[in-house]
Amino acid sequence: MEPLPIVRPGERVVARSDGKGGLILGVEKIRGRSFVASAELSGYVLDARLLMDVLGSLKMPGSWFQVWCKLTAAQNARQDPEEARAARGYVRISQRTLQERCSLAPASVNEASQFFSHIGWMRSARRGVLQLNPWLTVAGTSGEQEQWQGEWNAQGGPVCVIPAPDYPTLWRAERAKEKELAAAARRSEKVVPLRGARRPARRASA
Repeated sequence: MEPLPIVRPGERVVARSDGKGGLILGVEKIRGRSFVASAELSGYVLDARLLMDVLGSLKMPGSWFQVWCKLTAAQNARQDPEEARAARGYVRISQRTLQERCSLAPASVNEASQFFSHIGWMRSARRGVLQLNPWLTVAGTSGEQEQWQGEWNAQGGPVCVIPAPDYPTLWRAERAKEKELAAAARRSEKVVPLRGARRPARRASA
């Protein structure tokens, strides 16, 4: 599988329909970018309208949307000592912290994280450190964006998928089927009892 192309300053990711409910990504020259800023965070996403349109079209649990929003907000955040230890372009956040910020159960956070990793929107750089796909969202300069894209490709980061609206439902159904098959396989395994060594009979004392 070929690595994703580098999106250089002055370019952006665009999408067009493939006629089957999915999208095909491309790169084109642009004159400006979509910036966002708040009192604590600043940065931009490449074609912000496209990303929000995709998120708004996905038939996925609201908890997944919460997790993605909190992950993007954690990029280069420096308010928390845990986050401050992460290199720029990476997110250092634990599952427990995500659960607390989203007010979600561990299973909900774990499922959302697995889905976004599956479609290549993020990857695990090392234990407790994530890298969000720099073709989708960047909290830094255009030069840093190009650097992080190179790091993503160098580490074999997954190719980004822009899923069709019903893909989350299909993904969950496939995972449920795999779990059922694994459980059935475990039940069909024959359990051979181990024979313990015989203990010598004790004689009754006189």
